[in-house]
Amino acid sequence: MRTLLCDRLGIEIPIVQAPMAGSVGPAIAAAVSNAGGLGTLAPWRFELAGAASVWIGTRFLAAEEAAIHPEYRRRLFAASESDTIYLSDLFNVGWPNAPHRVLRNSTVKNWEAAGRIAPGQGPGEGEIIATSRSRGNVMRYQSFSAGPNTEGDIDLPLWSGQGAALVRKVQPAAEILHEISREASQVIASAAARL
Repeated sequence: MRTLLCDRLGIEIPIVQAPMAGSVGPAIAAAVSNAGGLGTLAPWRFELAGAASVWIGTRFLAAEEAAIHPEYRRRLFAASESDTIYLSDLFNVGWPNAPHRVLRNSTVKNWEAAGRIAPGQGPGEGEIIATSRSRGNVMRYQSFSAGPNTEGDIDLPLWSGQGAALVRKVQPAAEILHEISREASQVIASAAARL
């Protein structure tokens, strides 16, 4: 995949997880791809120090094209960097052994309060907490992205990277990509000036 951002950052093999492991659906994946790119550059400035790639997705949860639940977006906009948590296997129903980072919610907090117990033994395990017109009943601990048609408790996995603290407004995906490209140019120019 060749994009202006990849060329400017010297990224040969970008990892695109369409974005956020499916949490926002094909409309946003198409919009991001059609506009030519990836995510939010600011927290990844270390890439200029020699890392081979960047992994970006959280910023696109706020894209106009992202089909996420309004409460999911509200929580994302309110999040700080410390509101995310890396988990090795909490939201494992339907996607076992898949490490992930999510926004802390009551499901995560109750699991922590119970002593971070093993998968299959968490508080409320097997409980139906939401429904989706497209996917039916949704259980606590299920790997599921709360879309606009999700009803009930959305204390499901609210996928989010630490860059959540920088996500504060809804924009078209193409505009986000142009913003990232401008940021990349500024970071590269600043790094070049220090040489």
